[in-house]
Amino acid sequence: MDDSKFVEQLMQEVYSEQTDKNEKLSYISAQSGGLLPEPVVKHWLNFAVYYERSAVSFIGGWLKDTHETTALSNFANQIRDEAKHYRWLAKFMPDYGMMPEAFTPPDAWKFLMEEYYPSLETSIERLAAHNIAAECGALGFMEFHLDRFPPKLRDYVNRIIRDEHYHVTFGKNLLAKYCKTDGEQELARRAIRESMQHMRNARESFVSAPSMLTTEGVN
Repeated sequence: MDDSKFVEQLMQEVYSEQTDKNEKLSYISAQSGGLLPEPVVKHWLNFAVYYERSAVSFIGGWLKDTHETTALSNFANQIRDEAKHYRWLAKFMPDYGMMPEAFTPPDAWKFLMEEYYPSLETSIERLAAHNIAAECGALGFMEFHLDRFPPKLRDYVNRIIRDEHYHVTFGKNLLAKYCKTDGEQELARRAIRESMQHMRNARESFVSAPSMLTTEGVN
């Protein structure tokens, strides 16, 4: 299959998953207007800070055996971005009486961030599973609710969104460059689908938490 058409097909599959996710999260916007409830902001901050810190660790682990020069350079830049996001978001946690080290992630999240992503062996799998599937997933909540974040936090979330779009873009470009054979394209396709399945499991633990289920009339 033509490289660009292949990548566009992958993106359509991810966007379809994202649409389903947004529908499941839409109850948070049941009341139009107004800021996100504080319990939801706190809940999201816990997960987002954990995500950014974990990404620094597993992408850093990839560098030692990333042989493609362009992928190595982009992953190195991505580590800088994820560390910056971690720093930005973590500084808001004390305002809500929280600290990053106090958060214990659910098992599904620990598996995703501390076992699954670190175990990916090739740049194709890493770009597909994380830069495409995961980063699109991270963008979903931020973009869907951007106008409802508290103003100071919203400014940083908007900056993070711009960086995450860059991560998705170089992921798409490099997959188109590296996936030349049917076998390479199948490797990317399988990584996308595996990642999305693990993300579904992790998402269930996010949306079913009491702090999410007791806001805006949902109980």
